[in-house]
Amino acid sequence: MTAIRIARTVADRAPGLRLRDTGAVPTPTLLERHPLLVHLEPAQLERIARAGEIESYNPGEPIVVEGSLGDALFLILSGQTAVHRGSQTFATLDGGEMFGEMSLVEPAPRSASVTAMSATFVFRLPHDALRGLISENAQVASVLLVQIVKTLSERLRRANKMLSSVDMLADWLAGSMV
Repeated sequence: MTAIRIARTVADRAPGLRLRDTGAVPTPTLLERHPLLVHLEPAQLERIARAGEIESYNPGEPIVVEGSLGDALFLILSGQTAVHRGSQTFATLDGGEMFGEMSLVEPAPRSASVTAMSATFVFRLPHDALRGLISENAQVASVLLVQIVKTLSERLRRANKMLSSVDMLADWLAGSMV
């Protein structure tokens, strides 16, 4: 993957970043603003911060590619992304949202690609690290899994609404052709 690691000069634009030789590692204060993590204690946030890293993507740069193995959860810290299959975009995700949660629930190839639409910063949390955090601490597990399930539920509800609209349009078109 061609993700550009955050350079020291970028840290000035993203308060809360602490850089290490291995890449950018967020401080808990940067992560505590993300809706997935807002209910966690400072010590829990510190543990999560050490388990992942921040990646930076330029506009047009792929973050994940459809069909590749899903191995991480991504929290969008800033920027905007397009979720697409080929040239068909079916969702945009902004700062405060996440993706990659489906492969956490069921290991499978990614169902879509996600590409940065603007300069985008994401926190990449490998699934192995996330599963370890969940198995070590019931409170962390409860908070994270409830938020992930809420996200999946919202997305399913939106998909059902879109399918209903498509069905209504198909019925209308079929009726107008008779």
